[in-house]
Amino acid sequence: MTFTASDGTVFPDRDSWRSYEFELMYTFKNLTGPDSPPAKTDLQGQPFDIADCDGVTLLVLDNTDQVQIDNCKNCRIFIAASSESVFIRDCVNCTVTLACKQLRTRDCVNVSFYLYSKTEPIIETSNGMRFAPFNGAFAGHKEAMGRAGLIPEHNLWFGVYDFNDEAKTGKNWSIMKQEEEEPVWCPLGACENCCPRVSPGSISLPSQSGDGMGGGVTTTLPTVSAAPASAPAPASSGGMMSFTFDTNITEAARLTGDAYVAQETAQKLAIKDPNAAPAPPPKKKSGVGWNPGAFAEPEVAPVTVEEKKKKSPQKKSSVGWNPGAFAEPDPAPVVSAPAPAVPVSAPAPAPPAAPTAAPLTTTTK
Repeated sequence: MTFTASDGTVFPDRDSWRSYEFELMYTFKNLTGPDSPPAKTDLQGQPFDIADCDGVTLLVLDNTDQVQIDNCKNCRIFIAASSESVFIRDCVNCTVTLACKQLRTRDCVNVSFYLYSKTEPIIETSNGMRFAPFNGAFAGHKEAMGRAGLIPEHNLWFGVYDFNDEAKTGKNWSIMKQEEEEPVWCPLGACENCCPRVSPGSISLPSQSGDGMGGGVTTTLPTVSAAPASAPAPASSGGMMSFTFDTNITEAARLTGDAYVAQETAQKLAIKDPNAAPAPPPKKKSGVGWNPGAFAEPEVAPVTVEEKKKKSPQKKSSVGWNPGAFAEPDPAPVVSAPAPAVPVSAPAPAPPAAPTAAPLTTTTK
C-alpha cells in the first residue's frame, strides 16, 4: 500500500507520508528565488512555520494560529490573519505584510512592516525597523480576520514597544512617511483592503492610558524618518533580556498595559501568581470503608423540646461502617435514688391473758 501527498509525491508508509505532508502544508522552508511557492490558502487555523528562505515571495492567505519566521533574507511575506503571536527572528532586508494579534521580533535588521496588530508590537535587539498600516487585500480576507478574532478598526500598528530603548527615543524603528508606502498588495487580483487606515496616535495606547483600554490619551511617537541606509548589525544576544519569546501573550499584554487582550487571553491561559501561597495538597481519600469525617463533630441545629419529642430514633445499620458508632452517646436520664425506707418497729407481743378464776361454789352441809 502506498500513500500520495498533495503534490503527487508517493510514500511507501504512512509515517513518512504524514511527516512530508505536514511540512508541505504548514511550512515554507529552505526556499531560494527567483521561483516562489504557491500560496497557502487552506490552513484552517493551524500554526505555520517559515524558515531559511532567501529572495522569495511567501503567501499565507488563510487564518492561522501562531506563526514563526526565522532566518529569512530579501523576502516578501504576506501573513493574512494570525489569531496569536507572530515571532520574527534573525531576518534581514524583508518586507512583511502582516495581520496578527501580536508581533514580536528579535535580532532583525531593515525589515519593513505593513502591519495590523491587535496589541502593541514588540521589538528587541532589532534596528532599522519601519512600520506602516496594513496594506494587503484578497477576496475572503475580512472573513479570515474574523475567524482569527481580529477587529480591522482596532489597529495598534504604530505603538511599537522597544525593550532596548528605555528612553523611548525611537532610534531602532520609525514610522514610514505616507508617500513612501507601497500601494495595496493584492496577490490574488484586485481587491479592496478591509482594514481602514488608522493614523498614528488616533488610538491611545493601552500602555499609556490609565484604564488599560486606550482611554483617550494621546501617544508620543518617534520622529518620522526613513530607515538608515546601512543599519548596524544587532548586538549578539543569547536570549531576550527583559522579555523572552517564552513569555506568553497574556503576560506580554500585561507588560504593555493592554488589559483588553490580557483579560481575553487569560481565559485560555491561566497565569499563576508567583506571590500566591502554594495550595495545600489534596487529601487522599480511600474508597474502602474509611470516612475521614466520621470523627468530626457535626454542626447540629438546636432542637426544640417539641421536635425532640417528635423525632424518632435513628435506625442504626447492623452491617458495615456506622458513622454514629463513635459519636458521644446521649447521656441517660438521671433518676434520683429512692429515699431509704424507715424501719418500722414490730408491734410488742400482747401480754399473756390472766387465767380466769374458776367460779366458787358453796356446798351446804
